[in-house]
Amino acid sequence: MLTFFVGLRHGTGRALRHALHFDPGLRMLRATALGMATVLGTYGWSLWIENRAGLHVDSVVQAVVISSSFARVQRVHDRTDRLIACVVLPCAAAGGMQLTALIRDHPNAGDVLFTLGVGASVWVRRFGMRATRAGTLVVLPLVAVLVVPGGVAPAQGYAPTGWAASTALFAVAWGTVVTWFGHRTGLVPRPASASVATMPVPDRPGLRAGTRMALQSTAALGAAFALGRALWPDHWTWVVLTAFLVGSGARSRGDVLVKGVWRTLGAAAGTVVAAAVAGSFAPRSDAVVVIIFSVLAVATWLRELSYAYWAGCVTAMLSLLYDWFGQDAGSLLHTRLTGILVGAVLGIAASWFVLPIRTSGTVRSRTAAALAGLGEVLSADPHDTRAVRVARARFLFRLEQLRLAAAPLRVAESLPIPSAASAWWRKRSLALLAAPTALGSCAEPLDAYATAVTTAPDAATADPALSHRNRETAAHGVSLRRAIGHRPAPPTPAATTTAPAAGTPPNPPAATTSTPAAGTALNPPAGSTANPPAGTALNPPAETTANPPAATTSTPPARTTLNPPAETTANPPAGSTPNPAARTTVDPGGCRTEPEVPAGRGIPAAAPAPADRSGPAGTLVAPAATTTPSGDPRSPEMTAAHAALDAISLQLDILTELFGHPPAAPAPPAVPAPAAPC
Repeated sequence: MLTFFVGLRHGTGRALRHALHFDPGLRMLRATALGMATVLGTYGWSLWIENRAGLHVDSVVQAVVISSSFARVQRVHDRTDRLIACVVLPCAAAGGMQLTALIRDHPNAGDVLFTLGVGASVWVRRFGMRATRAGTLVVLPLVAVLVVPGGVAPAQGYAPTGWAASTALFAVAWGTVVTWFGHRTGLVPRPASASVATMPVPDRPGLRAGTRMALQSTAALGAAFALGRALWPDHWTWVVLTAFLVGSGARSRGDVLVKGVWRTLGAAAGTVVAAAVAGSFAPRSDAVVVIIFSVLAVATWLRELSYAYWAGCVTAMLSLLYDWFGQDAGSLLHTRLTGILVGAVLGIAASWFVLPIRTSGTVRSRTAAALAGLGEVLSADPHDTRAVRVARARFLFRLEQLRLAAAPLRVAESLPIPSAASAWWRKRSLALLAAPTALGSCAEPLDAYATAVTTAPDAATADPALSHRNRETAAHGVSLRRAIGHRPAPPTPAATTTAPAAGTPPNPPAATTSTPAAGTALNPPAGSTANPPAGTALNPPAETTANPPAATTSTPPARTTLNPPAETTANPPAGSTPNPAARTTVDPGGCRTEPEVPAGRGIPAAAPAPADRSGPAGTLVAPAATTTPSGDPRSPEMTAAHAALDAISLQLDILTELFGHPPAAPAPPAVPAPAAPC
């Protein structure tokens, strides 16, 4: 019990410290101010349309819901996304208005269409970032269908549909103007383009994550509609809305579990607070409208701190909205709390039992994606400044996605769980929790490296030590990605055996040796054939073997130096043509081979094979250090680049200790030498 309270105190203190420093530079507060400017402008436009066209208040509610959601998602939209939004969002708003009427008049058909629409908007995520953002825009009007209280929107024909589309288009246009102002004044940073905000698709067997989440959303919403209408026919929207919010945007089953718990706790607190102030204002009071917008601003700002704040504020805002319509929030307190709990349970159950997406698998795949982005920066051409800048931005984006995916593990780690019960879990999650920290420590040195090489691209290209260190670090990242994915490293060249070319004399057995005369080559270079002058026998000393067995390779391992005796010569002098005898006889097993070599035709020695730079399990073997010649010191840019690569390598070493090395690839079977013709 004492351990529980001590852990709870430390967890509370950590949460308070995080709450006080969660928005350095007030970046999120500035973005919230621009978002609320978009909401208030759209709200004013919808009020004017309502008065001029004689619409119902549900059109105003839909405009506020769409604009508030769009103000948040537009932070990551570029120009192409905004052009897509000009088409998708008005069509979705018109469809949402018609869906509201369909649910009111034909509940079963409306419920099925709503469920399929949400599932389809999630399923399109499998087609890339553009499709993901378009699917998010489709969902925004569907939320408004659940927010408007049932029975308050009378039938008005098709006129509200056209006005809903025009209001959505105004929200996109006005939001674009506000965002442009924020970018020009520096209030908010420019969003990453779609080419930067890309995630590699993991090559895994089975269904993709987008398809799995679509099926999960369909199952959760279908069950929520069925239970909600059966248990609370007049207030079924609380169950469906909670199930929708818990599962929407979830990255893994751990993320759904955390959001479900925070949604339940925050919604319960918001409902209780709203019920306490219920009755303090008259129906249709302007003061309630002011409070609703104030609560919406606070919810938008605190959303990045914790989902519980967002859930609590939104629930309180909806309770105040229902109070504005004249419903008694106090009498509905028990119904709302129960509906929220049921919806959260349905959303969590669907994510855990319907094609679940494991949190550890998500963190591993995003760690590998961040490592791939790190390699893209290292492999970019220093002369191409734009390519380096785009690769660096892509790495930072993937690093942020990794941190979001690992957030549920950090929440679980901060819980006051006894050490004996959590030892096994903490051991498994150690590497997953260390990955965002280690890769986050690479961000600053990677930025220094990119700045150094783009400042002096010619010096970076001409520095052989930097080029070698660059390739070594990139190869280390590739090896680490293989370890994360449990994929074996490719076999090294020294482990393979090739069959001799046609017409090449086969290797004699291990017991067959030949002794060369003094001054002949002991071991020729890899790929070359030592041919002494005619009449010279190839007989090395008794303890050496000229031809290894067929199962071994003729190329020596990397960094192995073959030193023949001082009196032997591996390569004949330049200009000499080693011609073997016209009939060289090798009789390894009773068969006689007599290769014919045309007189006067020399066989040139092959160039030495490049040293193998990979060691066991795919790790790199560092070559001898390259020193800078005296009188040619490194420039400050190259010194900074070397220091940055050293810092990055240190973090990769930390991850290697946690994830281990990739499994060794099975050795390929030895190719037997063909039988000698008799």
